[in-house]
Amino acid sequence: MKKDKELSIKTLGKGVFEIDCFYLERKAYTACYLVEKDSEIAIIETNTNYAVPLILEAIKSLGYREEQVKYIIITHVHLDHAGGAGELMSQLSEAYLVAHPRGAGHMIHPEKLIASVKQVYGDEKYQQLYGNILPVPEERVVGIQDQDQLKLGKGGLLCVETPGHAKHHVAIFDGDSKTLFSGDAFGIGYPRFDFGQFRLIFPSTAPVQFDPDMAKMSFDKIIGLNPDRILLTHYGCIQDIKAAYYQLNKWIDDMVERAQKRFKEGKRDDTLSGTLTDDLWTYTETLIKKARGRGLNNDEKEFLSLDINLNAMGLTVYIQKKNH
Repeated sequence: MKKDKELSIKTLGKGVFEIDCFYLERKAYTACYLVEKDSEIAIIETNTNYAVPLILEAIKSLGYREEQVKYIIITHVHLDHAGGAGELMSQLSEAYLVAHPRGAGHMIHPEKLIASVKQVYGDEKYQQLYGNILPVPEERVVGIQDQDQLKLGKGGLLCVETPGHAKHHVAIFDGDSKTLFSGDAFGIGYPRFDFGQFRLIFPSTAPVQFDPDMAKMSFDKIIGLNPDRILLTHYGCIQDIKAAYYQLNKWIDDMVERAQKRFKEGKRDDTLSGTLTDDLWTYTETLIKKARGRGLNNDEKEFLSLDINLNAMGLTVYIQKKNH
């Protein structure tokens, strides 16, 4: 753990705690969650290897023992959610890793996952971002299907299949506290863009599995559980769920329509992605200006740039496949 990462735990009530993972050295950017029921614990999300010391320190700081951790649950295997799973499992010997069957194999045999990331970033950047991703022993991996219940203490956690961002995505619903842990299935909503009457929420349409119809179906599925709050991996608690639901659906409708328009204009590949990047910045700026009377400053733009670029790439991949 780097010295500039200080443990940040937020008590959310009803046995739920938010742990800041300080991904990419940013505060309130990526979270994992600790859920405790009758002295049994589930950790939801792991972030990367560099977050593992923070998670272990949080368990200790909250007065729990490592052997109380029964489950480590990943919503999907993208490395900002699951990159630290192998390392965390090696430290928590009593825990089982819980993942969608489509993603579980990548945790048991991460070689292809590692190779694909290295192909994009190179060996040095891969190491810098994620460290050494460790495999998880197959006998300690639990594959979950839609509507499966994980027993935790005297209660349980409901697993809900939520594709759209990724085919292997699951959300986790704690019926006792009416809390939904959404991973990336109910968008991204950083606290720094909460302006009281408006909080910026947008989908994560990163390549290569973005499917707008499936994403909207997952929004409906999540709403149908009637949660009191939704906890985003990126980042924190959403309680005005209806407003977020409207914003997510409108974003998808507007941006898929825009992507189709740009495709019809003859734009392809990098040109299409670049144009959609500009469109996304314009769309986001408009929302921010309406909410607070001024647009984004340079620091805010830098904070959002990775999401904007990935979303443009995801829209590009989707619309080109659709029109193939």
